[in-house]
Amino acid sequence: MTRLTRVEPQGSVRDSYLVRGSIAPRFVAAHAVTAGDAIAFVPADAREAKALAAMLSDGSIRVAAPGRFWFDMTAYEAAAAARRARRVPVLLMVALLLAAVAFLFYRG
Repeated sequence: MTRLTRVEPQGSVRDSYLVRGSIAPRFVAAHAVTAGDAIAFVPADAREAKALAAMLSDGSIRVAAPGRFWFDMTAYEAAAAARRARRVPVLLMVALLLAAVAFLFYRG
C-alpha cells in the first residue's frame, strides 16, 4: 500500500503573477506587493517616469514613504478591466463600420 505525503507548494501566486510593462514586473519580482515590502524606485528614463506617473494616478503603484513604492495587484487588475471596458465600444463601432463597408460593396 502506497502512502500519500503532503508536498508543500513551491512559491506563491505572487511569484508567478503576470504583468505587462516595464515597471510592474520589477515590483512583482522584488515581492513589493504590500506597504511593508515597499522598495526604493527611481525611473531610468522619461518613458519610465511617464509610466510610473500613470500607475500612480490609477492606484496600481502606491507610495509607502517618500521614494518607496509598492505594487497594488487589486488596483492594477481594476485599472486593466477599466481599460478593457473602454475599448469595447470602439471595437464595436469598428466592426459595424467594416460590416457597412462590406455591405456597400456587396454585389449579388
